[in-house]
Amino acid sequence: MKRFALILAAVFMTFSGCFAQKFTEEDVKQFYRTLQGDYVMQVNDSTTAMVHFTPIWENSGNRFQWMYVEATIDRKVVFQKVLEVRPRTSKKFRVYLYDLKEPEQFAGKWANRNFFDGFTTNILKRGHRITFVKTSDFSYQSDNGPSRYSFVNCFPKGDLLHFKFVQEDERFYIKRVPKGTNRIIGYQGLKELTDGPVG
Repeated sequence: MKRFALILAAVFMTFSGCFAQKFTEEDVKQFYRTLQGDYVMQVNDSTTAMVHFTPIWENSGNRFQWMYVEATIDRKVVFQKVLEVRPRTSKKFRVYLYDLKEPEQFAGKWANRNFFDGFTTNILKRGHRITFVKTSDFSYQSDNGPSRYSFVNCFPKGDLLHFKFVQEDERFYIKRVPKGTNRIIGYQGLKELTDGPVG
């Protein structure tokens, strides 16, 4: 009986390995490079925000693993996170966003990515997770539709958000559903700002 169980386990592992969607460094690089950039986003009718996704710690271990994310409104920093990419398959990527223990120390440092080389992951605390799925080459979106993300404080608390990055048109899309409504508000940006719903 024990022998049969071992054979069965070996067969299962063989087949699961055949069907698993393994990822390559090129898969991770494509996802990482798609997120990277400087984006302009509309927060409301009269307010826009600048959001920077800057690679950091590229010389330590995996080159396509870490980013510093900073958002500013009227030159005031309103959002700071360190982002870690953890690929699951060639088409599924988990992104962990960490708070900084001393965020004021890193404000504006998106323009100097080497500044982070003098620090380790000890500067981080708490992690929040978003999963992205690949929809086509250089196009990724959050995998569970509009959801509530308590750590995103650029929008009113309780709003549902859905994210999409598309490198081809160099834009970062957000689909927002205001709390208590079924109304969809779409934003897209990077140098050029366009109002209206996005798919």
